[in-house]
This record gives sequence, C-alpha cells and structure tokens, in this order.
Amino acid sequence: MPGCLTASMSGLAVALLLCGCSSSNPELAAKRETGSAAVAKGEAAFANRDYAAAAESLSAAVNDGVLNPDVYSSAAVKLVVCYAATGKFDEANALLAKLDAGAPNLDQVNAARAYVLAKQGKAAESRAALAKARQYNPTVQEFKD
Repeated sequence: MPGCLTASMSGLAVALLLCGCSSSNPELAAKRETGSAAVAKGEAAFANRDYAAAAESLSAAVNDGVLNPDVYSSAAVKLVVCYAATGKFDEANALLAKLDAGAPNLDQVNAARAYVLAKQGKAAESRAALAKARQYNPTVQEFKD
C-alpha cells in the first residue's frame, strides 16, 4: 500500500511540474481564465459563422500560450478555418504546419486543411486531405461554409 501512495504522489508531483499549479500562480490563473473566455467567445462566433470575430478571439487565445494542449489544438483548428474563410491563406497554412507537429486531433487538422485547400480552389488536394482526416477518424465532419 505505501508503494501505491508513493507512486500516486510521484505522479501528482510530475503533473504539477509539467503543468503548473495555477492556483499557486495568480497571474497564470488569470491568463488561463482570460484565454478560456476568449476561446468561448471565439467558438460562439465560429458557430454563428462570424469568422472575422471568431478569428480575433481565437487568435488572442491561441497566441497567448496558456491554453491546455487539447484546448489549444481545438481552438487552433477553428482559427485555421477562420483564416481560410477570410482569405488569410498564409496564416492558415502556417498554423496548420504547427499543428502537424503533433496535435492530438489530427483528424480535425486534416479536415481544416481540406477546407483551406477547397477555398483555394484545389479540389483534388482538398479531397485527399479529407480522405486523410477520415483515416484518423471515419466520422470526422467536413468544414463547410
């Protein structure tokens, strides 16, 4: 039993070292709260297809560097779609390149890539990117206007 407790405490210590404890750092906690609020605002605008407003909020959250990796990846994928919807293809492709490095949601990353390529008029490449997304997750939804 003591070994289990030691292992649990070691795991907690590692988690705190890697992730930090925002309650012990009020500045970090405030930044995370602000980032979460920006993501929520951006997601609401995204759902309403107000891509310019969504990009503004999501960009602030993504570039702040305080989001958890899964929240960051989800917000960044939506930001890619916003960039493409507003014709900012260089920004969209730059963010896709960052996400390719190991985002936990590669199905969504490739679905977003398919959207970017479609907006650029590259239909064959768009279909290939969507097919790749579906290799990761057969039920991934395609981004559409």
